[in-house]
Amino acid sequence: MQHTTRQAALHMIQTAPVFTLATVDADGFPTMVALSPLPIKRSLEELYFYTSRQTSTTQNIQNWRQASLFYYQLSDYASIMLRGKLSLVGTNVFEQDWRAELTDFQQQLNYKDPVILRFQTSSIKIRQMMTIDHLELVDKPTDGPAHLD
Repeated sequence: MQHTTRQAALHMIQTAPVFTLATVDADGFPTMVALSPLPIKRSLEELYFYTSRQTSTTQNIQNWRQASLFYYQLSDYASIMLRGKLSLVGTNVFEQDWRAELTDFQQQLNYKDPVILRFQTSSIKIRQMMTIDHLELVDKPTDGPAHLD
């Protein structure tokens, strides 16, 4: 992927208000949900999401960590798809208080058992101006446990 394409992918990742997250349920069917990423630590390599431990997404990654993220930008018909692994992480991955970074909508959710999901990217497909580029990241996501004990 050319340097300018990497920059375009990073810009889309850093500015996307909502991603569609796809996981696989226990019956082998894809399940999709719209999630807003936390604004901190957004990069080509990883993104973080706030959700509840009781969601189907959190349940799905107990059996199958592979996931995809998708964002479509209507203004110029550009899109980005990220493939990687999803895991539960502790809040100690952030230097500052992650709660202060929640959007108004995320704060209103007020989950009783909130969790942070980390998406680790293994490949990116970006479509912009009618061209498609792919990026395979050198460092593959870790195969550690799906959650912290």
